[in-house]
Amino acid sequence: MTQEYKGIIFDMDGVLVDSEEFYYQRRKAFLKEYDLSIEQIPIPLFIGADMRSLWETILEVNDTIYDEAFLNEKYHQYKAEHPIDYSRLIDPDAKRVLQFFKRKGYRIGLASSSTLEVIQEVLKEGQLTSYFDVVVSGTQFKKSKPAPEIYEYTAEELGLVPKNCLAIEDSEKGIRSARDAGITVWAIKDTRFGMDQQLADLKIDTLSDVCKKLQKTEKIG
Repeated sequence: MTQEYKGIIFDMDGVLVDSEEFYYQRRKAFLKEYDLSIEQIPIPLFIGADMRSLWETILEVNDTIYDEAFLNEKYHQYKAEHPIDYSRLIDPDAKRVLQFFKRKGYRIGLASSSTLEVIQEVLKEGQLTSYFDVVVSGTQFKKSKPAPEIYEYTAEELGLVPKNCLAIEDSEKGIRSARDAGITVWAIKDTRFGMDQQLADLKIDTLSDVCKKLQKTEKIG
């Protein structure tokens, strides 16, 4: 007996848009201006995370006079001065994949650790906004991924129970978040950051493979 999925919940960064490398390098460049280093921190810790969950670790490994509030304010300014061109990084198959699920009648959600402002910018650049029934930002919660609340909430907003949802993720934090919410997780294989994706129920090579794999399971069912 195959699993019946009624909703698909996408992560954004690293799934719909190849933004993770840019984010990491921007954070690294910003911190260097304040003589702070992240070289000794494993890269996977940064992937799929918002800065709220990172400041404590960054400050633990650096001897500095700066506190989290000061650095957080300066980082927001730095991001505004060093924007990312999302139009160049959106997966070329993103719209086609979303169209596929829309035609099939799935409920479609987005659960991202990014701010709502960034999410809206990405969706607008990729002309993807209309495909999503629910869009959720990790900033809406006290703790974003790997805490499960973002996925629990997104499933609820879609009007579905977690077991009838499928999450498309890439990061360790995102995979754990969805799994702990009781949602099946398919992970797009990581070939750059050394992420541990063993908690994923399935690993796929590309975003378009989600459609292919789901079509196969439907035929089997």
